Parts: sequence; C-alpha cells; structure tokens
Amino acid sequence: MRTFRRMFAVVVVAGGLVAGSSGVAQSGITAAHREAADTQLTSLLFKTKAGLTLNYVQQGDPKGPVIVLLHGAGDSWHSYDRVYPLIPRRYLVYGITMRGHGMSDHPETGFTAADFAGDILDFLDAKNIRHATLVGHSLGSFVAQKVAELDSEPGQGHLDRLVLIGSGPGISKKSPGTAPVLSAFSQLKDPIPFTFARDFQASTIYSPVPAANFEVWVEEAMKVPASTWRGLAGGHGSPDELVKIRIPTLVLWGEKDSIFSKADEDTLMKMLPNAKFSAYPETGHALHWERPERFARELLAFVRGGGSRKSVSAVSGR
Repeated sequence: MRTFRRMFAVVVVAGGLVAGSSGVAQSGITAAHREAADTQLTSLLFKTKAGLTLNYVQQGDPKGPVIVLLHGAGDSWHSYDRVYPLIPRRYLVYGITMRGHGMSDHPETGFTAADFAGDILDFLDAKNIRHATLVGHSLGSFVAQKVAELDSEPGQGHLDRLVLIGSGPGISKKSPGTAPVLSAFSQLKDPIPFTFARDFQASTIYSPVPAANFEVWVEEAMKVPASTWRGLAGGHGSPDELVKIRIPTLVLWGEKDSIFSKADEDTLMKMLPNAKFSAYPETGHALHWERPERFARELLAFVRGGGSRKSVSAVSGR
C-alpha cells in the first residue's frame, strides 16, 4: 500500500509540471483519428457456456478486421477509453469486461487464467470470429496468452495476432515486482477502500493522464469485489506454455513499469517464438493510458500485417 501511495504522489506532481502538454498531444491526431472520433460504442451483454453474463462494447464495421481488447485487474472495457476514438471505424472493435469486473457477473470463484480464457473463447466462438487480433493489458495479457495457447489446438483458429501490454512471463508470489501487488490483493475485504482503488490505479501510471479518465478507472476498481481481488492473488501465467504461441506477437512495455522489469521482458521475448518488442520511455505499466496515440499507431500497423519476425526495438517516439 505504501508503494501505491508513493506513486500517486509522483503522478500529482508531474501533472502540475506538464499541465499544458495535452494541447500538443491533440495536435498530433490524424484525419483517420478524427474520422473515428464520432464512432459510437454500443454496450451489450453476452452469456458464456458456464452461465456468466459479460458486459462488452462494440464499435466499427461488422465486416471489418476484428480487434478484441482485454483489460487489467480492477478495470473494465473503460480501460481503453482513450484508444477507441483513435481506431478508424473500418475495424470491428470489441472491448470485453472480464468476469468479476465492472458490470459483468461477479462469481465467488473461478479466477485462473484458464477460467478467464474460457470465457473469451466462448465469446469468439459465439461471434464466429476468425483472424482476430487479441490485445491484453496486465491481467488481460495473461488471459490473452492463455487464449492464444488454447487457440493453437486443432479446431480453433480464432486468432491471427496477439498484443501484450505491460506483460511478463508470469505473475508469481515469488517475483519481486509482482509479490507486493498479489499480497495487497489477498488482504482486501468488502467494501473496497477508495484509497486502495485510487492508489493502485495511480501506481500503474508514470506520466499524467486526464483527470476524468483517472476518476473513471478508480470507480471501476471500486466495483470489483474482494472475492475477485483475492482470487487474482494466486498469480497467473506459465513461462513453459509460452512456446505454444506461434502467432505473431507484439510486446509493449513502459520503461517505468512498476511491476515488470526489463529482465522480465527479456525472458518473455525469449519464450515467445514469433514476437516483436517495443519500449516506451518515461511511461508506466498502463502505457495505453499514458500514450494512447502511439499505442494506436503501433497496434494498427501490426494489425495491417507488420511484425511477423522476431526483433527487439526501443522506439523513442511518443
């Protein structure tokens, strides 16, 4: 908890120093981005084979290339609020709120990567989705890894590409970066304290984000019951399973990530057979919150077919 509060103080101070930077960011929006800005998100419900109801949003051309977005722990489809307007409407975008979060059902148990992945595979099956790009942040990245692993089995074939944001070779109680986070999760009780939700979300940010977005993300974290947080405390991901992921993968990491180190990224890249790596300077764990324009550019370039070879790069542009 102290780590969360210390990071929150840094964000507030930084916000004061660069209060005028938002105008510069807005000036970089392209014509395609402006075209996408009026796209309406539709909020819908989906029932899994296990009987759980998931909330999701949809935008874009029903016949366009499919992009599926998965959020991190304590978030919801709102995690990509700064990204949706930057994706042209010729793409079909789904933002799914995973079980235990937001307005999706909150079961008491069932929070392994396999449980989450089963829900996502049910969704892909029901929508008859093929050739999709699956994007996952943090917890969502480990769910995406599991989906991609299972999708490699005969009779699947939903995915063409995988994008991992703020990911690693796994979340373990033994890891210096993830152990404090999992410990904090395991101790939570209902109602979730506002201070925990605020400080946890702030701990994932290095550079300032818009106040309105931050308030939404804190509110979403407060919707998550203690049973979900405690269920997540067991950890996720297995490095040994990563070699089964054969599809092109884009790994995105903020150099100021407070959870996963560069060594974690190196391990992840060694285990993935077909991956590209891109580092974001002066950026924290939730890089799509801090650098949505650069993230959208890299995502769309990857969807269009870039990055089918293994390489490591650190791009300094924002």
